[in-house]
Amino acid sequence: MSRRLNPTEIFDVIVVGGGHAGCEAALTTARLGLSTGLFTLNLDRIAWQPCNPAVGGPAKSQLVHEVDALGGVIGRLADETALQKRILNASRGPAVWALRAQTDKRLYANKMLEILQSSPNVALREAMVTGLEVEENSTIKSSNWDTSQGPLTKILGIKTYFGSFYSAKAIILTTGTFLRGKIWVGGQSMSAGRAGEQAAEGLTEALRSLGFQTERLKTGTPPRVDRRSICFSQLEEQPSDAANRFFSFDPNNWKSENQMSCYLTRTTSSTHKLIKDNLHLSPIYGGFIDSKGPRYCPSIEDKIVRFSDKESHQIFLEPEGRNTPEIYMQGFSTGLPENLQLELLRTLPGLENCVMLRPAYAVEYDYLPATQLLPSLETKRISGLFTAGQLNGTTGYEEAAAQGLVAGLNAAHLILNRPTISFSREESYIGTMIDDLVTKDLREPYRVLTSRSEYRLILRGDNADRRLTPLGYRLGLIDENRWEQFKIKQIALEKEKYRLENQRLKASDAAAKIFESKTKAPIKGSITLANLLRRPNIHITDLVTHGLADASLPLPVQEGAEIDIKYSGYLKRQKQQIDQVKKQSQRKIPININYSNINTLSQEAREKLNRIRPLSFGQAAQLPGVSQADLTALLIWLKMNESKKNLHPKKNCR
Repeated sequence: MSRRLNPTEIFDVIVVGGGHAGCEAALTTARLGLSTGLFTLNLDRIAWQPCNPAVGGPAKSQLVHEVDALGGVIGRLADETALQKRILNASRGPAVWALRAQTDKRLYANKMLEILQSSPNVALREAMVTGLEVEENSTIKSSNWDTSQGPLTKILGIKTYFGSFYSAKAIILTTGTFLRGKIWVGGQSMSAGRAGEQAAEGLTEALRSLGFQTERLKTGTPPRVDRRSICFSQLEEQPSDAANRFFSFDPNNWKSENQMSCYLTRTTSSTHKLIKDNLHLSPIYGGFIDSKGPRYCPSIEDKIVRFSDKESHQIFLEPEGRNTPEIYMQGFSTGLPENLQLELLRTLPGLENCVMLRPAYAVEYDYLPATQLLPSLETKRISGLFTAGQLNGTTGYEEAAAQGLVAGLNAAHLILNRPTISFSREESYIGTMIDDLVTKDLREPYRVLTSRSEYRLILRGDNADRRLTPLGYRLGLIDENRWEQFKIKQIALEKEKYRLENQRLKASDAAAKIFESKTKAPIKGSITLANLLRRPNIHITDLVTHGLADASLPLPVQEGAEIDIKYSGYLKRQKQQIDQVKKQSQRKIPININYSNINTLSQEAREKLNRIRPLSFGQAAQLPGVSQADLTALLIWLKMNESKKNLHPKKNCR
């Protein structure tokens, strides 16, 4: 039993870290009525965007829509602070459409701070958390723990650098890149969570002393350039093309400020030569660090080495705010020395005389491999301790925000004695991401991708509210006003689909000839507008143009009706696949199975299953190293065990 300390303050929940995961976690627990303390190293950097101030993109926008559908705030703030919006993959199918917004990073952070300060139940505190206070007690009851494995450890609170103790029933760690963070510029390094901010010390050691495994990852950020030193006339302009698109499903949040353009330049042969000649001076190629970085956001050095056949690479110049001259050099992340960075920038067309405001740097930090977590994001070792965001090995504000909401929701449910909420990969990208994190042995920063989901046609951004808002309402995350807006939209959507399925266009109508010419297919007698929409190259906008659809209907209603109708066959088949998978994947697996004793499993499968301890058959099926033959053997073993229990039920002892 740990020595009891006198708490400086008592909260229901303490959130450690004020980034995107921490903010969503704190707002979620507060919304559910729990007193919440949000502890961060620097209150002036709440919800800061230290890398690209952008939200969304492929698969990431689906996450943002899902968080919004559950009552989160990242989508609303991205809409309110957007400098530019674009639709990515617009020429492809709706499963991969993605909204991306360049945001004003200072305005975004200020608005988040305003929301936190005005939220009942949220208290902001500036402190470095260095330790965790726990209690070991074999009588603690938890549905996720088998007492034969030893006493369950329960969280009691946090300790800070200057000696204070704060008590809480649940702790959510969202420490980002700050745990023993170290930034590198060339061969020079310094202790920092990000440039200009101190690293968090002590917490890694505290986690290790409690039996957790921690490892190192790295990420990086490119230089910032003074807008006034760039010759934009030499660059390719990229104007906004989606000012009328929004992450939030609440029409009350649909606001668009004047949009700004981004610009495009390319690396040159001079850029490539300078990099190749100085590779030995970068932290990775110079051997100063060996931590794994994000595969899908490589440094410019990696691009030159890995794609040596390419003559040039695109570099995007993106504004960081309306009232700041800083331009973010997307695609130009580097760990090379500071003096070389300026030389490199000046090899780019349009930047020959540029001024570098901030150098690029790489950052190393500790993380907690998420296989040590339950799908609720509660740790397996300590009851009441949750983790979210980059601490779990992910990269990106969107991934962090989604995890923060899930961790906050389940921390609240633990305290309120309500059932754990788990998201399946069949119902959301949130579920896909968390399932990947807790079941896969990931050794590089995890980024959500559309290719990671087997069900991406159903898990689109446009229908995230239909999939998740009813759940959010039942859980108390969605208020009555938002719920009424949701119902109004669903009624309008069903009404429009019914109209399209029943209204017909006659072959003799003037518009029919235009559609016949466009589709190269005749209209015999008449055709429903729904079947017309199912033809290639016909969209709801075409019906609006010819007076066959109501132009005043909100865009989400128009597009939702079109997608449901045009892809109805595919959607039906994928729904059937999901139903079949759910029947099998939801089969529960006892947490205390000793897989070493199941001789029909391969040795690799036994090791993986013993380490991860999946809670369901679906989780077991996702584990690398567990083959189809292993899954069949496990299923037979589970059925045999169930039969034995039914034949020999335990007698009640008196």
